[in-house]
Amino acid sequence: MNRSRFTLALGLLLILAACAGNTPDLSQLGDSQTAEERRLLVTFVDRGINRVLAANVLDDYSSRSRYDNSDWSERQAYDMAARHHLEFVAQWPVTELGVSCVVYRLADSRTLEETIRSLQQDREVESVQPMHSYRVLAETPPATQGYSDPYLHLQAGFQSLHIAELHKVATGRGTRIAVIDTGIDTEHPDLKGQIQYSENTAPTPGNRYAGEFHGTAVAGILSAHPDNGIGIAGIAPHAEILAFRACWPEAPGALAAHCNSFTLALALNQALRMGSNIINLSLSGPEDPLLQRLIGKALAQGTVVVAAAPGSEQSGGFPANMEGVIAVSPEQNGDPRLVGAPGRDILTTVPHQAYDFMSGSSFAAPHVAGVAALLLQLHPEWSAAEIKRRLGNNAATANLLELPTALTNP
Repeated sequence: MNRSRFTLALGLLLILAACAGNTPDLSQLGDSQTAEERRLLVTFVDRGINRVLAANVLDDYSSRSRYDNSDWSERQAYDMAARHHLEFVAQWPVTELGVSCVVYRLADSRTLEETIRSLQQDREVESVQPMHSYRVLAETPPATQGYSDPYLHLQAGFQSLHIAELHKVATGRGTRIAVIDTGIDTEHPDLKGQIQYSENTAPTPGNRYAGEFHGTAVAGILSAHPDNGIGIAGIAPHAEILAFRACWPEAPGALAAHCNSFTLALALNQALRMGSNIINLSLSGPEDPLLQRLIGKALAQGTVVVAAAPGSEQSGGFPANMEGVIAVSPEQNGDPRLVGAPGRDILTTVPHQAYDFMSGSSFAAPHVAGVAALLLQLHPEWSAAEIKRRLGNNAATANLLELPTALTNP
C-alpha cells in the first residue's frame, strides 16, 4: 500500500506556500551548537517567587505577567552578571522549585568550565550548569502519494492496542496530559477544541503559536476527535490536553526540532503548576540537573512521565533513562526498562488540515501516554510503576481488555 498525506481542504501546493511564506531567522535564536556552548543556567533561591509583575521579553524568550520576576530577583541576576563578567540573557521563576533560573552568556574569553567553577564559589548561587540541547525523536517520512480519504483502519497503533474496545470503558476523561513539544495546530479539523491550554516557552520565530509538524502529530495520536466522520481517532480523546511549545523546528516546515534546558524547564514547571497527571516528552538529550529535579518532583507527586527512548544509533538517553520514567520505544528489544509501543508508519494529524504517516520513538510515546490516561481514568490511584507493570514490555501484547467492562461516563 502506498503511504500518503491526506488533505481535507488544502492541497500540497498550499502547504508548501504556507511554509515558504513564513521563514524565521533561526540564526538569532541561540540554537546553534556554538551559541549553546557559550550559555549557562544559574539558579538562586527567589524570595519573591509567585509575585505578579509586568512582563518583559529578553533575547527572544517570552515572559508573561503571570509568571514574571520580582524586582529583588532581577537585581540579584544583574548583580551576579556583573560579579562574574557575564551577559544577562533571560530570567524566569521556576516556581515549583522555589528558585529563579537565569540564562547567561559568556562575555569574555574565559571557558565555560572556568566560569562554572567561579559561580560555584558564589554564596548566592544555588546551582549552575551548561545549557543542554535536546532533539525530538522522529524519523522523516519518505515522499508519499495521496489517498482520497483517511480511515480508522489505517491507524496501526489504534488497531494493535485494541483502542476501540477500550473506549467502551474509558476515553481519558478526567485526566490532564501535558504535551511538551513543538507547536500544535489547534485549528486542524481533528484537533479543534481538543487542546484546552496552549503556552509558548520557546524562542519565537515568526508566528509564535503556529502549528508545527512534530507537536501536531503527537497531539493527533493522543486526542484526535473520534466519530466525527473525518480523519482519525485519538487514544485518549476526552483527556484534557495542555500544550507547551518548548521546542522549535530546525527549519520552517521541518519535522526535526530541538529544545534546550531552559525552555524545557519552563514548560515542566508550568505542567506541574497546572496539575498534569501525565507528561509526554517525545524528545531526548544529555542528562540535565535542573530538568532532573523537575522531573523528580513530578514523579514524587505521582505524575506519570512518559519519554521517548532513543534508538541505538541516536545520542542521548535522558529523560527516558531516569528511574521512574516510563521509557518507550517503537520496538521491544528485550530491555526490561523499555515499553514497546506502535511507532512505525503511524497515521496522524499534521498542519494545514492534513494527515501523514510518522515513524520514531516520538510517536510511540503518545500511544503509551494515551493508554496511561485510560488506565488512570479507571484507576486514579495507580502509580507510574503500576501502569508500567500493566503494560509490560510491549503495550500491544498487554492484556488491557481485562479492564472493567462498564463505566458510567467513558
